[in-house]
Amino acid sequence: MKIHITFIYLCCCSIAIFAQNTDLKSYLETAKIETESAYGMQYRVYKAGQGEHVKKGDYVLIHYKGKLLDGTIFDATEPEEPFVFQVGYGQVVRGLDVGMTLLNKGSKTDLFIPSDMAYGTKGVGKMIPPNAALIFEVDVIDIMDNKAYDQYMRALEAKERAAFEAHIAQQFETDLRRINDYAVQNKIKAKRLPSGLSYAITKKGKGEKATSGDVLEVSYEGFLLDGTTFDKSPAKEPYQVRLGAKKVIQGWEEGLQQFNKGAQGWLLVPSKMAYGPRSIEEDHIFIPSDAVLIFKIKVESIK
Repeated sequence: MKIHITFIYLCCCSIAIFAQNTDLKSYLETAKIETESAYGMQYRVYKAGQGEHVKKGDYVLIHYKGKLLDGTIFDATEPEEPFVFQVGYGQVVRGLDVGMTLLNKGSKTDLFIPSDMAYGTKGVGKMIPPNAALIFEVDVIDIMDNKAYDQYMRALEAKERAAFEAHIAQQFETDLRRINDYAVQNKIKAKRLPSGLSYAITKKGKGEKATSGDVLEVSYEGFLLDGTTFDKSPAKEPYQVRLGAKKVIQGWEEGLQQFNKGAQGWLLVPSKMAYGPRSIEEDHIFIPSDAVLIFKIKVESIK
């Protein structure tokens, strides 16, 4: 799903409009496609639906495939991920917006949209060139009012949340095995906390362990399981962190409370206590999704 959330109606000059309308007409004639005309575009319905036609304000749930006249597919829904939008409010290109009012539930159609009802003279990046006529193959799955739309979105959110939680749980089991293997291979005598975080103290410090509210200065280097360093504190410039402020990953919040001043060791952090399924790309830092993170730690001070 690459483009549909950013559909914008763009005007273009009359010369470009005429040229594109001519190209679209030639395409239809050459392909011997019989169409009907409405709203300044062409369409053909190859499966009739049932019930009332879509009207402004309705929410439509559709599958679609967007193509250029040469057959290039620039966007399409996935089988399990239909697209929903409210008709008549400019949430998609004008040709698709007004074209929906020609259809009812169960309709399958091709919309042949001139460039002035699509992306006009600007196009979209490298995917859609300027002055491009578009073809949308549309399958109308459902038409919803506000109440039905709210129910659909609540059900969708619940489904996505359940899928996310299932992924996190499965990934967590995988991460625990990976952490154990890493510790064995690198001869790290780690202890596992109930949360799944593992740590090892290689040099004892002095005084009480850090607690929530303490400000720590920490020298560190962060590794991926393959040994790649993704981040490290500059020499003689330890990183300052206040525990409990939730400015660092959960693995640090919990793990640093096993250290006291001067202590050195390791934190082996499962992905759910780091960045989970998100990937991180910031400046020189790259962390892939579902990454276990390994930190070599030295607590320089605790205040």
